[in-house]
Amino acid sequence: MIDMLHKKNKMKKGFTLIEMMVSVFIFALMMTAIASVFASQIRAYKNAHTLQGDLENAQFALNYISKTLRTASLIGYGSNSSMQDLLDRKQFGTTEYDNDFYLKPIEQNEGLILYDFSQEYCVRFTFQDGTHHTSYDRPALWVETQEGVGIDEIEKCLDINTWENTSIGEYKDQRLTSGVVDGKFQVAPTRYRDHQGSRGTDTIGRAIVSMKVEPANNKDEDSVNPVYIQSSVSLRDYPSDLSF
Repeated sequence: MIDMLHKKNKMKKGFTLIEMMVSVFIFALMMTAIASVFASQIRAYKNAHTLQGDLENAQFALNYISKTLRTASLIGYGSNSSMQDLLDRKQFGTTEYDNDFYLKPIEQNEGLILYDFSQEYCVRFTFQDGTHHTSYDRPALWVETQEGVGIDEIEKCLDINTWENTSIGEYKDQRLTSGVVDGKFQVAPTRYRDHQGSRGTDTIGRAIVSMKVEPANNKDEDSVNPVYIQSSVSLRDYPSDLSF
């Protein structure tokens, strides 16, 4: 009888401490791996969601530029650099472009300088690398407007003093994009048949705006591929003497 009880006690033997520790360790490893996968997926979702918002802002900026160009005249691309000067240099063979469909690449921190006839103010669009604005330290597209410039003095939009002189009119400087946005402008100015610009055109100009959009917190381990967008706008410029 005693032998039978002894055998039953041996059959009821449980887990040892070492076996329990090994089991807990394996379970902890599995939970850590699962949590890491979930965390990575959540970060990727947040990055994708952020990118979607940044992309919508960039698309709005493209539409805003297109709308502005339809009621404006593209007069320059930098301080004291007019589109007419560019055309004159091309006409007399002093540029590297030798056909009617060339595009002038606009350097970063320069941009498109317009005069908006619908609201009567100067407009400047620029891609800036984040070092020019203390309020936003990432690359972005910015728009500046300067009121108080009459229709008969649109050449003032090319004068750097117009943008620095706050007594002329209300000056605004606003960021149009969020996230990290690099981009560039390329422009082929409208060319008039005569130098005065009063007899129509023989080449309608165009502006191409290209952007690369990515989230600001895009890290290597959770990276989201940047999105590239582009828009091309035909330039229906107003003649310099306002005749058609």
